[in-house]
Parts: sequence; structure tokens; C-alpha cells
Amino acid sequence: MKLVVVCPHFAPDVAPTGDVITRIVEHLAARGHRIEVITSLPWYEHHEVEPEFRGKPVQTEAMSWGKVTRVHPFPTDKRDIPRRALAFGGFSALVAGVGLVGGRVDGVLAMSPPLTLGLTGWGIAVARRAPLVFNIQDVFPDVAIELGLLQGERVIRAAYAAERFTYRIADAVTVLSDDLAANVRAKVAADPGKVRVIPNFVDTDWIRPGPKENAYRSEFGLSGKRVV
Repeated sequence: MKLVVVCPHFAPDVAPTGDVITRIVEHLAARGHRIEVITSLPWYEHHEVEPEFRGKPVQTEAMSWGKVTRVHPFPTDKRDIPRRALAFGGFSALVAGVGLVGGRVDGVLAMSPPLTLGLTGWGIAVARRAPLVFNIQDVFPDVAIELGLLQGERVIRAAYAAERFTYRIADAVTVLSDDLAANVRAKVAADPGKVRVIPNFVDTDWIRPGPKENAYRSEFGLSGKRVV
């Protein structure tokens, strides 16, 4: 298959969602699929574009399985919600500008957050005549509201309306757990069957228990103590 993947981060960026989607792409590529990834220039660790990626707002790298196009993410402080929303909008618009151009593909996979990439993914899916799968890593705006980062009745109402609309236009919505599935299905009551649970994975050969007493415990005086 030919696939377009729209995501906020991708290797060598160090964001957790970047690691998840990078592994997914690698495994899809290993199965013989051709993939076009559209993502941000690496910026997550220091909240600014990494030095080796500065200079051009859009950069493309050829891969054995396709290509990765990286666009400027407009880095902002996570606590500054208005500026972050504008950054999401600008980033999503750049992604759309890249993704709308190209031939027909077999599917588009878009990842949230940011929620705006759902709409971007839908635009690309329509333009390239493919179904859209919307992968939800965090349910927004719920998280922002519970943390007190998104306030104001009108703003919250508008955010929920945008969320419901994005779920409706997707051909399938994937979430990480049954709890998240119940949350999303309640918002797409007319078509709850489109919501599927696909848990994130863990490589148990890479992440596994090590010796309980180690150099870290010694350095910080934690030897023999229960640490959570």
C-alpha cells in the first residue's frame, strides 16, 4: 500500500509520540508498504528547532521506504495556550500545504495531539482519495480543561465542537484503551463502531528490569530504599 502519515514528531525527535509513530512506520515499511511521512522539524527536547535542522522551513529526506518531509513547528511554551493554539494552526497549515500535493494513496494516518492534525489529515485524504484513520494519543480538549489550561465557556464549547467534528469526518478513530474508547464513542454516538482500541506497544527486549542496586541509587543515596 501507499500511505501518508501525518504526525507531530518523528525520529530523530525525542517526543514519546514520535517514538511510537516512528516504530509503527518502520514496521509498516518492513511489510513492504511505501510511506510518506509529514511531520515537524525536531524541536521537542529544547522547545526550539535543533541546530542541524535550521535554515529551511520545509525539508525533505528520502528514505528506503519513501520519504519524510519536515516543516517548521513554530515552537512555543506549552503553558501559553493562545500562542500554542496559533502554533498548532500554523504547523497544521504547513503540513496541509505539503500533503495536499501528490498522487492517490491507499490511506492517511493522522495523529493527535494536536487535534488540528485531524482536519489536516482529512483534507489530505480527500485530495488524495483515501480513507482517514485518526490516532488519538491524548483526548483533547479534555486534558487541557482538566488541567485548567483551557478556560472560558465559549472557548471550551468551540473546542468540543471541533473535536466532535474531527471524529465524525474520520473513517476510523483509534485509541489506546477501553476508557478512551468510551470517551470518544460518547462523542460520536451516531457511529461508535468506527472507534477501535489499539494499545501502544512496549519492546520488552529494550525496556526491562535491571539490577535493583545500581549507580543511580548510589549517586543519590537511595541504596536499600523503596523508590517510586
